[in-house]
Amino acid sequence: MISPTDSVTRIIRLILLGSILIAEVAFVSPRFFTLPEERPGCDVPLKWKLGDVDSRFPVDRRTFLRTVFEAETVWENRLGKRLFEYDPQSDFVVTTEFDERQIMTYDSRKLKESIARYEDVSEDLKARYERLRTAFTRDSSELTARIDTFQKTLAAYNADVAEANRSGGASPDEYDSLEKRRKAIEKERDAIEKESARIDAVAAEVNAAAADFNAKTSDIQGDVAEYREKYGTPEPFIEGLYDPEERSITIYQFETVQDLRLVLAHELGHALGIDDHVSDDPQAIMYPMMGGQDTTHPAPTYGDIAALEAVCPPRTETLRDRVVRYLVTSPAADIRLTSFLALFRAK
Repeated sequence: MISPTDSVTRIIRLILLGSILIAEVAFVSPRFFTLPEERPGCDVPLKWKLGDVDSRFPVDRRTFLRTVFEAETVWENRLGKRLFEYDPQSDFVVTTEFDERQIMTYDSRKLKESIARYEDVSEDLKARYERLRTAFTRDSSELTARIDTFQKTLAAYNADVAEANRSGGASPDEYDSLEKRRKAIEKERDAIEKESARIDAVAAEVNAAAADFNAKTSDIQGDVAEYREKYGTPEPFIEGLYDPEERSITIYQFETVQDLRLVLAHELGHALGIDDHVSDDPQAIMYPMMGGQDTTHPAPTYGDIAALEAVCPPRTETLRDRVVRYLVTSPAADIRLTSFLALFRAK
């Protein structure tokens, strides 16, 4: 028979033994009660904050922040889980740096606008020139034929007048006929002179249209030459950069908000751990160049998802993980022996 005193003594011994065992475990393996490190972007959201947004970029700070949120959803909507979290206290910063790349973008856009205006105007100028030139060619040919006929008519009239004079003068009927012919010839001469003056005016218009077209062509060629002299042959450059050491994403260049969203989504992919690009799919968010992606409705491709799954493989929780998580996260008053033992039966 066990007395109450023996029971108390046994409990005290168990408590002391448990304390010694816990102390020994803590001494021998101080990391025993350490939970597995959570992977930002894989197990927990990657926290970030917004840094400086240079006012020389074509969007304000509020628009830039909204675009970062939209870039987050490009990944999150496809994967169905939260990958990022805005936290003003985070040490991971999304920021901008204004340099010659954005200046080149502005100049390039101006050149494109100039070329577009030139193309619109040049088409009208070419159409007007062709219309005037066609009319001038047609009317000139008709006038040449008319002058040829007039000269033949005039020569015949002069011959008949000369014959009448050699014959001692024309009879009254012959005189009336010659007079009518003379008046008709003078009328035709006046008409030919007016038509010639009109065609000369058309020729001046043709020359003016050609000169205007040549001047505008020369202007746009000068703009293109100036751009090439300033920047050389266009080459790909970095629109954004993820720096793991600085824990930052820096945006250097974009033309539209849609471009910015795609650049941000690309760099956020690097921040999730995707180091290599998806080089075999031009539509992929992680393709090394912009151009083939849908900037209006961007979405990760199968190549993007495979790249992310490669850096965030599913984590299998071990028995140790379950035990440590229960002991560390459960309040002491809530720890139950039955619950603790159930961890060993879980699969």
